[in-house]
Amino acid sequence: MSPNHSLRWVAAESFVTSPVAAAPSILRFASDDFMDRMLRTLADRPQDLPEFRARPESCHAPGPKAAPLPDPASARRSIAARTLERKKVLKGFERARAPALAKSVEPLKLFQPIHQRFYLATAHLVCELPGLPPRKTNTGDRTGFVIRRLFKNVEHGFVKGAAGRGVWVPIADAHHHLASGESLLPVFPMGYSPPNGPPRSLYGGLIPVAQHDAYVFAAIAEAPVDPKQEFSGSSTADELKALAMTKVIAPWQALLGTAASGVASVTAPATTADPPWEDKRVGGQLQDAHKPLNTQLVEGSWRVLQEIREWLQTVFPDQLEAPPASGKVRALFDLLGKVRWTPSEQQAVKPFLEASAYTPTFSGSLLEAVRAMTDQMSAALDANEQRWQPKPLNKGTWPNFAFPLALAFSQPPTAHSPLGAVPDPAVFGTAEQAYWEALMMHNDPKLVSLLMAIHEAIDEAEREGKLPSHHPQVTSAAALAKALAKKDEDPVGPARFVLRFVHLRCDCGPLSPAVISAPSEEFQLAGFFDPDAPLRPIRIALPFDTTPGGLRKYTKNSAFIVSDVLCGQMKRLRSLGFGDLVLSVLPWPFHKDLKFETDDGPCGGEDRFGMICSLSIPIITIVAFVLLIVIAALLDLIFHWLPFLLVCFPVRKLKAKP
Repeated sequence: MSPNHSLRWVAAESFVTSPVAAAPSILRFASDDFMDRMLRTLADRPQDLPEFRARPESCHAPGPKAAPLPDPASARRSIAARTLERKKVLKGFERARAPALAKSVEPLKLFQPIHQRFYLATAHLVCELPGLPPRKTNTGDRTGFVIRRLFKNVEHGFVKGAAGRGVWVPIADAHHHLASGESLLPVFPMGYSPPNGPPRSLYGGLIPVAQHDAYVFAAIAEAPVDPKQEFSGSSTADELKALAMTKVIAPWQALLGTAASGVASVTAPATTADPPWEDKRVGGQLQDAHKPLNTQLVEGSWRVLQEIREWLQTVFPDQLEAPPASGKVRALFDLLGKVRWTPSEQQAVKPFLEASAYTPTFSGSLLEAVRAMTDQMSAALDANEQRWQPKPLNKGTWPNFAFPLALAFSQPPTAHSPLGAVPDPAVFGTAEQAYWEALMMHNDPKLVSLLMAIHEAIDEAEREGKLPSHHPQVTSAAALAKALAKKDEDPVGPARFVLRFVHLRCDCGPLSPAVISAPSEEFQLAGFFDPDAPLRPIRIALPFDTTPGGLRKYTKNSAFIVSDVLCGQMKRLRSLGFGDLVLSVLPWPFHKDLKFETDDGPCGGEDRFGMICSLSIPIITIVAFVLLIVIAALLDLIFHWLPFLLVCFPVRKLKAKP
């Protein structure tokens, strides 16, 4: 057949029903043996192909007709017997007009293999001659299909970079062209004989619905990209801004939240008067009840200072010791210099710090504290294996300065921070108003001002070409937040996709462009926990015989390697009961702080040792199930979800011992 013949793609059921459809077909299967069902259908009853067409379904409503089961006896018959049987089946078959699929209000949603759903994209490649004869491909031809996302009703092709991450690229002429480097998914031919006409070869490819996250949360580019380069869908400036949120703002806000929660628990109204032996300090000094909390906050502040220094060394390595004379970067360092405790607040903190044997010096400002946190001091801080306590035991193993980023004060009872000199957030720009307002809801307003200054400094460094080329990896949550924000710009709602079949005549040169099919019907990709997803049966059999005699039969076949430090921390927990853990998270008047009877030093003291603990997996399943019921019952007081969580059916004669 001459390669100059015009080619076209037609639907899978085009030669068993009429009329011929131009769009590819999406066939749905509801069992793991979907390929056996598909091949058996093509071999015995190809006229049943329309019954496999994917239709909207939900676990809350009756689904489409199930795919026919293969006949095991058919495979055991001889070829002649099977051919005769097939001719009998097809003898009375007429090529009736295919019934039009009813336009459903519900969108077509494709579910994942974990939901026991499999989808094949199928189409025929034919020549535009009378009878639409099948195309016989050459050795150099490539055939596949592409998945495209509809964003603002414009098709975007999925392009993978050098590191494997993908981005959606807009395509101007989606009917005739591919995006540069667009991902071409593989297909395979399946031969069969239709009721009338010559033998056919049906192309099919498995739709990778399990790559839901890769497709739905991939970045959307405004212009074509180079697939040979590595890209993450965001610029270096965006990643450094997200890194600032991860290393500076979020940990600092967590310290402020810890201080506020501790103050609320200590200053909750009591049912009895304070006993006379309670040592309550007045005059703006710290309360004894706040000392354990502030001990934790001082150590936590040292850890956050490490993060802030690492971030500044990453983004502005040359400006940390000598900031520029002007500009937004200079404004950021000036703002860091304004973050300081007032003299009256330092006086309130001194009695607490003087309890330490070496009396750490109170650092003047955040910028000075960051500069004081040298690399050697940071390494020594990371080498500590115990919690910080203001006592002689810790002498010489901790920083010789203190700059708490949050503290609990008793007069008045509130959480304080050194952010008093930081101005309130400026007027938001229209484009970023929603972003900053959302941050204001979850962060201290002055922390938002600091983050705005960070953004402005990064933008200035980007314009001047001074941003680093290598930086730590940003957490996936930051990339996901940006992808979701971009996704919300689509006025239609959830991500919508179509697929097209592609045939590339690689040996014909540029005079023979790619043969691209019409788009399939629109569909969505279901997530792992989609509420409409069908349920694959999952059965976890707990041990039947739970008597001591029955449980001792289970081998301890799971080993956990425990270091000496973790061993010491586990010893502290052994002094606690389950009731202590529950009371520690309950609000007043039920709240009770955790009291540890032992220190958290390593096991063995001088002769340090770790452990290898061997556990029984069947018994662990019992523990997990009991904890699930207990914790779910406690949280049911808040969420009222227990009626939707657990359903138990009685089964007679399901006995532990026969």
